[in-house]
Amino acid sequence: MRKQLLLISLFFLTFPVFAQRVSMTGYVKDMQGVYYLEKSIPLPGGESLQWTTYNQVHNRLNIDWELAESFHVNIGLRNRILFGKMLGSIPQYTDMFENDNGFLDLSVNILEGNKWFLNSSLDRLYIDYTFGKFQIKVGRQRINWGIDLIWNPNDLFNAFSYIDFDYPERSGSDAILFTWYTSENSSLDIACKIDNNKESTIAARYLFNIKDYDIQFIAGKCQKDIVAGMGWSGNIGPISFRGEGTIFTPYNSNKDTTGTSTAITFSFDYTTKSSLYLQAAFLFNSSGTKKQATGISLLDPDRNLDAKHLSLGKYEIFGQISYPVNPVLTLGVSGIYNPSDNSCYIGPSLALSLGKNFDLMVNSQLLLGGEGSEYGTYGKTFAGFGSIKWSF
Repeated sequence: MRKQLLLISLFFLTFPVFAQRVSMTGYVKDMQGVYYLEKSIPLPGGESLQWTTYNQVHNRLNIDWELAESFHVNIGLRNRILFGKMLGSIPQYTDMFENDNGFLDLSVNILEGNKWFLNSSLDRLYIDYTFGKFQIKVGRQRINWGIDLIWNPNDLFNAFSYIDFDYPERSGSDAILFTWYTSENSSLDIACKIDNNKESTIAARYLFNIKDYDIQFIAGKCQKDIVAGMGWSGNIGPISFRGEGTIFTPYNSNKDTTGTSTAITFSFDYTTKSSLYLQAAFLFNSSGTKKQATGISLLDPDRNLDAKHLSLGKYEIFGQISYPVNPVLTLGVSGIYNPSDNSCYIGPSLALSLGKNFDLMVNSQLLLGGEGSEYGTYGKTFAGFGSIKWSF
């Protein structure tokens, strides 16, 4: 499979030279990261890790190959070179980049050396065919059924972590998606996905609009659960109001299952006349815990999340504020609080436009809480990131 990935990657890097009707976008980004842990982590050989650094050069290519007006091939390729102290201190960090949760293994470390490696991943590779009111997509794709901006219990196929800020495209699934546009304001989706454990997710969604609210209902099977849920998006006066919820019921009850669980979230956001942006959100996750449990590590922020397990805590509260100081500079800060164990995540950010297609971003990530709490796995953790990005 690795040889296949290399051949596919090389082909799609070169075929735009001779293929017709191809459009390509992407970016190149260089990011420096620094971590400091209040309590050092023991490493093999008797050493310990308390602070570390790394650098990542990230190239993304988004390719749309139009074979006919209604028939497209879409490819998304990520190439990342990482190097620095972290890779020498945490050998398993290199292996994490080869993990692929899809049915196909499309991520490979092409080259590896002492404290550096080159990884290539295909997170989009699908055909897109439209005929009349119908559309079908086959292959690795993003099926985004989430409505809310922070947590998505309706996102049965591609759950993601808000903390993973460096992956705006989000992961894809090896799936088939059929869409019927039943009217100008409604559609029916039927999707089927298979993951690396050969477990399937098969579900349908009906999306429609009523009185300026987008409303959706979903039902189906998600891995070992029968699921049913709904979501909405609209406004209460000048305030945007979104939410979604899903019920998960194991279809084979045995000693290994935990019974029916529910995940519900809702959020509000508002932009003032002076362009100050305010957002608040709440998540209830019945499968979460009120007690302390080993939680989030910035070294692996997504923790293989799924729509049923969007948090470790039973309750989560989110807040965000951002302000465009001028047309090129935006300042912001966001945070997530677990009231059960008094741990929290805080993420200050600065975004600066350096001119056409160039952007500078500075982020901090602070995980605060007692040792063993959701956000204080290793006690207090501090991280800082600086990146410069060229888009094309």
